Amino acid sequence: VHHVRLALRDLQAAERAVHDVQDLSRGSLRVATTPTFTAYLIGPLIQRFRADYPGIGLTILETNQDHIEADLLADRLDLGIGFAGHHAAGIEARTLFTETLGLVVGSGHPLARASHPVALAELATVPMGLLSSDFATRLHVNSYFAEYKAPHYIAIESNSMSALLEFVRRNVVTTVLPDAITSEQADLHPVVLEPSLPIRTVQLLQRGGIYQTAAARAFSSTLDTVVAERRCPSGKYWSYQ
Repeated sequence: VHHVRLALRDLQAAERAVHDVQDLSRGSLRVATTPTFTAYLIGPLIQRFRADYPGIGLTILETNQDHIEADLLADRLDLGIGFAGHHAAGIEARTLFTETLGLVVGSGHPLARASHPVALAELATVPMGLLSSDFATRLHVNSYFAEYKAPHYIAIESNSMSALLEFVRRNVVTTVLPDAITSEQADLHPVVLEPSLPIRTVQLLQRGGIYQTAAARAFSSTLDTVVAERRCPSGKYWSYQ
């Protein structure tokens, strides 16, 4: 049964290759991302792609990286956007940019008035809201606190980025977000944390050794263009001003 499933998967991929429309007048593409990209990258990316290729139908999913890689290997996705690290066998990854995490509060939160870097120890009793442990961002945050053996108070866990943003805006909790999100949200306030949170590498993911459709190639090229337009000289991802 296992080998039959693999054969059917490859047959379906071959069928898509045969029917691939090179002029991009029509077609379809299945893309998945982890949640933080939905808040700052996917909007401008899809806007640009739809303007250039209106005939391509898109399926956009938001899920955790383990599911992205499993779905790529099972041919349920064409491309994924995730993070560098250990990948499942058969996954190919191409580096896109680096992303810096930071502590974020609402404009009415007491920490928003801090005039100096906040020491990590000061967060021991500050309620935090974080994505659940299914997501890469939470694993990066857990590693950070574990590295410095710092106690922290997780008041809310959620699998919804939009819900966390709403809680932070209402000053219910603090959270950890990529700097690129914070810089584009007027009601979010970045707090300088000492020591600083980690930098992580963002990658484009796909199943190795398969035919890449014209739509997938066009999406990859559009992604490179959007990233290049929003990159600062240091190479970090930078939002429009």
